[in-house]
Amino acid sequence: MNQTQASVATEGFEGILFPGNGRKDKVVIVMSGSNGGMTLTRQEAQFYHRNGIPALALALFGTKQTSPELSRVPVEYVRHAIVWLKAHGYERIGIDGTSKGSEMALVAASVYPELSCVIARVPSHFVSEGLSGSGKNKHPSGTSCWSYQGRELPYAPYRSRTFNILKMFMQEKEMHIITFNRDKDVLPESIIPIENIHAPVLMLSSTHDEVWPSFESATHMENALTQMNFPYPHRHIAFDNMSHAALTTLPWIYKMAFKSERQHPKECQKDREALKASLLNWVENVW
Repeated sequence: MNQTQASVATEGFEGILFPGNGRKDKVVIVMSGSNGGMTLTRQEAQFYHRNGIPALALALFGTKQTSPELSRVPVEYVRHAIVWLKAHGYERIGIDGTSKGSEMALVAASVYPELSCVIARVPSHFVSEGLSGSGKNKHPSGTSCWSYQGRELPYAPYRSRTFNILKMFMQEKEMHIITFNRDKDVLPESIIPIENIHAPVLMLSSTHDEVWPSFESATHMENALTQMNFPYPHRHIAFDNMSHAALTTLPWIYKMAFKSERQHPKECQKDREALKASLLNWVENVW
């Protein structure tokens, strides 16, 4: 598999470009969520690649070249990636973010009109507080997840200042952290200005999301886009069984983490096949 790597030191972002079938008319920037690193980002970029669509796996944090924590990650990573991809001859650039990556995807698309396709998987319609620490010691950072032009973006803070994730897992038998992510004080300035996006928008949510209320956020955004007569195609697809892990391939650890994946594996796999078809249809036919 031919890959091209980019580094923060030389290109202003860390990423791996998968060329698909070599076409240059479209390329998708892919980002994962609060897991950080590149494992899931690379996996989802490779999905596009295997289906003939070029994709850039973009690191947000948790790698050797990026911050160790989800805190004040520069939106400019996406800007640098856009410039780099255009220099490599790509004509149209889309963006696909999952979970926390959906915030970055929506924020970036609201400030960079060069992004002409937006996919937000299990999204949030507002910017949240960042995270510090790792594993069972993860806690609110007291900072925004994202920064733009050197300033933190306004964010909705967590109500709880500590997360006892192990206790929650023992009680609920799954990664049931939606308790921490509900009922935040969402100030108007923390809401992502999706009205500034110049692209078709696809939102994919789960009614069984036990991490945060992605169904409610996606419904909110779909209604807002409809009411404002948004001039581009937009659609919200809600899955009834799949967990927060809106991924084309489910790593085994996520099957252990979410009850819906353990209890309804066939139904979740059916949702996952529909997810894959929706992604490819949006990129190939709607965009």
